[in-house]
Amino acid sequence: MNAGHPKRPCVQPGLLAVAPGDPCPVIFTPKSPSESMPPGRNRRMIALTAFTVIGAAILLAGWAALRARPDPDRLWGEAETAFLAGRWDRARASLVRLARLRQPTPLDRLLEAQLATAEERPDEALAAIGSIPESHPIAPQALLLSGRIERQRDRIAAAELAFRRALTLKPGLIEAHRELIYILGIQSRRSEVDAEFRALAGLTTLTHHDLFTWALTHFSRWSPDVVSDLEGFIAADPGDRQSRLALASMLIGRPGTEDQIRNILAPIPLGDPDALALRIQAAFERGQVAEATGLLAEAPEDNPRIERIRGELAMRHRDLDAAIRHFRRAITAEPYDRVAPAQLARALRLRGDTDAAAALEEQSRRLNRLYNLIFAIRSPGRANRPSDLVDLGLACENAGLIDEARGWYDLAITASPLDVEAQQGLHRLGPSRRPAVRAGLARR
Repeated sequence: MNAGHPKRPCVQPGLLAVAPGDPCPVIFTPKSPSESMPPGRNRRMIALTAFTVIGAAILLAGWAALRARPDPDRLWGEAETAFLAGRWDRARASLVRLARLRQPTPLDRLLEAQLATAEERPDEALAAIGSIPESHPIAPQALLLSGRIERQRDRIAAAELAFRRALTLKPGLIEAHRELIYILGIQSRRSEVDAEFRALAGLTTLTHHDLFTWALTHFSRWSPDVVSDLEGFIAADPGDRQSRLALASMLIGRPGTEDQIRNILAPIPLGDPDALALRIQAAFERGQVAEATGLLAEAPEDNPRIERIRGELAMRHRDLDAAIRHFRRAITAEPYDRVAPAQLARALRLRGDTDAAAALEEQSRRLNRLYNLIFAIRSPGRANRPSDLVDLGLACENAGLIDEARGWYDLAITASPLDVEAQQGLHRLGPSRRPAVRAGLARR
């Protein structure tokens, strides 16, 4: 018992058993941490706890926001899927959301151009394509789309430029070669069409339709309906020189077209050799010999068409030496040119050079045989007959058109694998640059 401490009853029953008469023990009631800490440390602890709670809340909110933010690749896929399904509004909405997440990529721009094209907004499509750098792998396809947009708008010169740029970046782009074949063919640019077909033959197996079209471009112009197409090209792009030359060339010799030809050629400079050749030819057709000869005197000597006109004039004046000189200059690298060699052969024969004339006449006969065969086979009842295919191969081979000959022999073997003549023809021509022939024949 401690002296000095008065006795008092224990008033805390249940906490500790105390015998009667014993003093109550000192019982220490536990205090909260804040009550047991000094005042300054208490405040610091409260602040630390608050910051911890707030930081955890911020982290949770950020994590939730990241989960809610759409993935750009997934969003692009949704835009492409919607576009292919024809749901253009949804595709555009996805592209708009995508633009908020990141700077547009070349693929975004191409999809945007495709969508604008589908919605008939060509200017927006071309603007989107224009922002795609040519160093990007998608650039050739973007330029191909640009060319097709321009072609649909009848801006053929711009379309040609886009297709050629695409081929500069990717020479094996087959679709661009085919697009150029259409443009060059409708403008009667035979040597350039021939070059495109040769390039195409090195990339893929040509179909019956390809080879037949190639052969036709050697010898004939497009149908008269092409006149209206060329007029549309000029209306859409008055600076389209090639369409003006093609249209004037088609109209020469048609009655009542003199003023039209003059107007068509008017924007082309007088010094342009190709336009000058047409002006001279048109003047002769009108019977304006003085005007034609005056223009001829100022014309250059390296234009095949002008040289042919000079040769024809020399023949009229019985100046055989001059005619031979001009006709030789008129012969081009085109292996299918029948006119200039025939004119030269006639002048040589008149001068007595029969051996040289005979060689040229034989070449003309071979080309004429091919020409007649092509037009005979145009009959619907003769499409894809193996015997015709072999005949065409042989006719092309004899005329020196080797790539075309190989194409026809390939098609003949596809139709009749055991055809001995076709196999022998391919053996004579040597290895092909082209892939294996596809099974089946393409219908015209």
